[in-house]
Amino acid sequence: MKKLFLLSMMLLIAATSWAQSPQRMSYQAVIRDTNNALVTNHAVGMRISILQGSASGTAVFVETHTNATNANGLVSIEIGDGTLVSGNFSTINWANGPYFIKTQTDPTGGTTYSIVGSSELLSVPYALYSANGTPGVTGPTGPMGPIGPTGASGSNGSIGPIGPAGPSGADGTNGSIGPIGPTGPSGADGSNGSVGPIGPTGPSGADGINGVTGPTGPVAGSDMQIIYNNAGAAAGSANLTWNGAISTLTVSGTTNTSTAQITGLGGAGTRYVTADNSGLLSAVTFSGIAGSGTTNYIPKFTAATTIGNSTMQDNGTSISAGLATPSVIYQLYVYRQQLTANGDGQHTILGYRTRDSQNDGISYSQLSANTASTGYNFWGDVYTFGIGGWNYNDYSRCGGVLGADVNGAYWGSLGYRSSGLLNYGVYGSAGYTSGGGLLPNTSAFGVGGGFHGTLIGSTSKGEVIGQLTSGELFAQYNSGNVYTYGKNVELVKSSEKITPVYNLTSLESTIYTKGTTQLSNGSVYVPFTSDFKAIMGEVPVVTVTLNGECQGVYVSSVDMNGFTVKELNHGNSNAPISWIAAANRIDNGTMEAATKIVSAPDFDRNIQKVLYSDGHLEGKSLGIWWDGTNLRFGEITPAMNPPAKKEGVR
Repeated sequence: MKKLFLLSMMLLIAATSWAQSPQRMSYQAVIRDTNNALVTNHAVGMRISILQGSASGTAVFVETHTNATNANGLVSIEIGDGTLVSGNFSTINWANGPYFIKTQTDPTGGTTYSIVGSSELLSVPYALYSANGTPGVTGPTGPMGPIGPTGASGSNGSIGPIGPAGPSGADGTNGSIGPIGPTGPSGADGSNGSVGPIGPTGPSGADGINGVTGPTGPVAGSDMQIIYNNAGAAAGSANLTWNGAISTLTVSGTTNTSTAQITGLGGAGTRYVTADNSGLLSAVTFSGIAGSGTTNYIPKFTAATTIGNSTMQDNGTSISAGLATPSVIYQLYVYRQQLTANGDGQHTILGYRTRDSQNDGISYSQLSANTASTGYNFWGDVYTFGIGGWNYNDYSRCGGVLGADVNGAYWGSLGYRSSGLLNYGVYGSAGYTSGGGLLPNTSAFGVGGGFHGTLIGSTSKGEVIGQLTSGELFAQYNSGNVYTYGKNVELVKSSEKITPVYNLTSLESTIYTKGTTQLSNGSVYVPFTSDFKAIMGEVPVVTVTLNGECQGVYVSSVDMNGFTVKELNHGNSNAPISWIAAANRIDNGTMEAATKIVSAPDFDRNIQKVLYSDGHLEGKSLGIWWDGTNLRFGEITPAMNPPAKKEGVR
């Protein structure tokens, strides 16, 4: 199951009230590993968040720390004194609680936080709450301060316009008095001052004198314009112009205090107005779309004419699907909780590629290979990858990344846990169909793993066993000289037991052959087989052993084809003999250069550094390359690699 480090933590909050509260809080945590052992004297990375409202509420303050544990596994930090990520600790209104503290911890000292916990702040931190908390009981009322100065009086209201003149009176009779003009508005109240006086009433219209005609009304212009202004005369700044020649109404004023209506555009329902090239207006019925949503949610049609929330969110920095809040770490985040009832074949993201006709790629490069899903990482920074696949591997037959044909007949995995609960960095199989069993016939094809390199095809190192190979026909085939430290041991299996036997060793590349024969009248010639002759690099050394009674034997002659054995003293017996022939191989000289390289005093030490596991983060491996004459070890220089490219140039 998922392996998490154990975290014990405490928040130390001072209860003393000071004149000015320090803007930080003491925090301590005890770090334990999966075996419940303390993580002592080791740097740990921490991310602290103050959440408002709930354990999943809004983060009002976020910061990071990197501190070391002590001999008791205890790490101590000051919240408010770390590396700021967001928010301002000094502006937190502690009265608007509840507040929760969320901790994320990386026991390795980095930012890969594997421990997450949260708890409510039940005690008000330090005296911070006193700065903006709920006020205490109101004290007694102090003496009244001096009365402020009287505000300035409001200005007089403006005089209303003169009303139109009354009709002319009959001759000899005074004309009637015109209506009184409207009262000007009251002046505004001064601050804490008295209300300004009411403006004076406009003067009454003058009496008609002997039936004098009143002022002239609006005048028509030469272009059939009717112009109105505040004085009612044909002059000044016009607010309304009607050009009768083209039946157009133009409003040139800056203020409209009444409702204007164009009856030709009326109609039932929602409508929108369009204008043609001549400026003629018309109204068209528009059904409209209604709906509501939540901030940051990308809208979708929840019905034919209704808009609502989709599962997508965009906060301006990141986009998420199926997640409540987009993460600031990921540009695009997709979350899916699999429902078992939906069956198998479920994927959080599926990249699907097809084509209208065969469309071959031309190489394995990013620009010339066709893929269903691609991860492209421009910078090759430390611990960065084009595609990353992680899995908790809680059970067997699972891994981080799977590559397979569509039916699973052959497949390979990175970060795989086998059916025997063994963990593999790389695992490949080409002996199954649909992941269900061996091929259904006796034919066998497919390679479990293939490795090609310009210098080394593959490396293998184990803390206990370096490599395991098995094959029904043979376990291993090597094309090239084999060098090894240690003995070559074979296990010979009989019906009763397995017996270990050791290969014969020699300081030279030596081949052997042996046999038995019999003297005939005191002499015998033994020819070498064609296979032995084909790989001999020199005339062999022959040793003869007498297996019967005679006067003794000796090798009278040896060449590349065979040898002759004779009885001593010109004997003529027919005694049986056995023999062994040994010679250097024909390719003995070709091994001198390689032997010199691998027998160097520091060769094995350098090879072990090349085989260093990058899973151990505290060190690094050693580079190896061929300079055309010799194997070299050291740091691979930038000159050996292709030149770095600028971003956007491929």
